[in-house]
Amino acid sequence: GTHPSSMSAGGEVDAIHRLLDERDARERICFEDAFRHCDLMHKSQRQLKTRTFELERRLVDVRSSSKSTSDPMTMATIQNLEVEMKQKDEELQRMYRQQATVAQKMIELNDKVETNSKEVEKRKLRIQELEEQVDSGEKRVEDAFAVKKRLEGENEVLRQEIESSRKNLEEAHEEIRKLAKENQTLIERLLSMKNAQAEEMNEMNDMYEKAVAAAEKASKAKINDKKYANLPDKTGILDKMAWQRHFNVQLPKRNIKAIRVHKGQASAIAYDKSGKTLVSCGTDAAVRMLDTKSGSMVGTLSGPSKAVLDIEYSLDDKLIIAAGNDMRAIVWSAETKRMLATLTGHTNKICACAFANDSKKAYTGSHDRTVRIWDLAKGACREKIPCGSAVNYLSVCAGGNILGTAHMDCSVRLWSARDGNQVAAWTDLHTRQATSVEFSEDGIHAVTNSRDNTLRLIDIRTYNSIKVFKDPAGNYRNSHNWNNACFSPDGKYVVAGSRDSELFFWNVKTGKLEARLKSEDEKITARSANTTCVRWSPDGKTVASCDNYGYLLFWGP
Repeated sequence: GTHPSSMSAGGEVDAIHRLLDERDARERICFEDAFRHCDLMHKSQRQLKTRTFELERRLVDVRSSSKSTSDPMTMATIQNLEVEMKQKDEELQRMYRQQATVAQKMIELNDKVETNSKEVEKRKLRIQELEEQVDSGEKRVEDAFAVKKRLEGENEVLRQEIESSRKNLEEAHEEIRKLAKENQTLIERLLSMKNAQAEEMNEMNDMYEKAVAAAEKASKAKINDKKYANLPDKTGILDKMAWQRHFNVQLPKRNIKAIRVHKGQASAIAYDKSGKTLVSCGTDAAVRMLDTKSGSMVGTLSGPSKAVLDIEYSLDDKLIIAAGNDMRAIVWSAETKRMLATLTGHTNKICACAFANDSKKAYTGSHDRTVRIWDLAKGACREKIPCGSAVNYLSVCAGGNILGTAHMDCSVRLWSARDGNQVAAWTDLHTRQATSVEFSEDGIHAVTNSRDNTLRLIDIRTYNSIKVFKDPAGNYRNSHNWNNACFSPDGKYVVAGSRDSELFFWNVKTGKLEARLKSEDEKITARSANTTCVRWSPDGKTVASCDNYGYLLFWGP
């Protein structure tokens, strides 16, 4: 078929030819009438001139003859000739005027002809351009048809490839469905095996507890407080059972002491192994050491330049580490109170810190979404672990092999303390950001806390969430982003701080809320404070907490 652009150009040429023919016919008629009229006028003018010449000659002859005679008839003839002469002159003048008019019209027509001639030339040039465009358009049409044919061929090849890919995709989806079904079967088998192992372990623990209870009844020896420091290290289940024999943890009944230790918020606290000394840190950039019996300050640690958010003792009580908003972690000697190392490298505030069990390494968690493992001898970072979310809290399992982190994205993760590889992760335990994760002394359980006002108990052996701790009345409120929960030394209870400096205690075995304590001290009741940290003393007799008004509270019988 003909390309539309070629048809358009050809139609325009034909239209121009048609218009030129019509105008030529119309203007030719005008000129023919003018020339015919002009010829008639010239003919009439010649006839009038001839007639006038004859009348003039006759008039001369008559006048000459009239001089010789006075015939009245002759005089009348002269008068008639003069009248006719006058009429012919008037007629001749009219003819001249008409001739002038015709001449003017001829001039106008001539000007119009010249104008039209120029227009004709322009039209001819336009026709030539259009003819060239027609030729070019036909060439483009041919090229377009060639491209169209080539694209149709390529399109057919692509269609065949797409059809082949669609079949391959369907086969892949079918394979994925088969693998997903097999994977689900494997997961169900694995969970079944883990549950069976957990049940076996629980049965073994029950048997061991019964054996320990029988041994306690048979034993008449009494252990005094001086022997606590010589008890086995809390690095495993058997050691934990031996540890528990020496404690009869009872829940605190009241707030026995309240001390203002910081000008701003008291961020965190930590006991040494003896329970005689407690360290605290706050947003006033201060780190203080206190005697737990008297409540008096026994030392300060210098170095932080901004708010300090977390603090911890090493397992051998020789070192203290603290970190905060200045993006540094500082290590001191607990004995000399001298600064031993400054750990730098994080790009945002550090909210959590802890020591490895051998005190040769330290761990820090930051809002730059990384956990770092530090070599304390070199003061250098050994491992940088990307976490994917800001770290609110960090703790080390009693055995020292597992590192737990709580995150702003509501998740809780476990890492290998040796190489930083992720061991487990829970993204659906909580609906708001997780504020802490703490391990029981036997390494079997972990407890998490969250801004969604619930706590979760995790069985580390199976990585399953096995209990939810919450207040049925809805009074428990976690109002701080790194507010922790912790186990009692014997692992039987969990305590967490709430708003108004309240403490809530849950029974680990039953999951029920055992107690809710509120201070009656006027310094505390005069303001609505939020608990920021809570710790159980190593001997299990006292609980310490701190709040965002800088107060340190001791709770006991």
